[in-house]
Amino acid sequence: MAKSARLSRRSQSSVASGATSRAKKISITVDEHVLRAVAQEARRAGRTLSSHVTEALARDLRNQRLRAIIEGYEAEHGAITDEELASVRAQWEE
Repeated sequence: MAKSARLSRRSQSSVASGATSRAKKISITVDEHVLRAVAQEARRAGRTLSSHVTEALARDLRNQRLRAIIEGYEAEHGAITDEELASVRAQWEE
């Protein structure tokens, strides 16, 4: 059964850029079991439910944007190869 949860969120543009903005209260419906597990995880990490959900939404937004960048690259240059991935990983380790 679903349960409503109140949480704060930042605007998508400020979250994506890392800037802080005023939080806005919203009302959402969340599966009761998911909400319970997320609330427990937030408490374990010493965070509020709102900050935990805000971070998860921001992470999802970053992942969607990254996916779009990769899809655009692959549309222009073809699928990213294992060699290209290895090269990028090596640069990250430097």
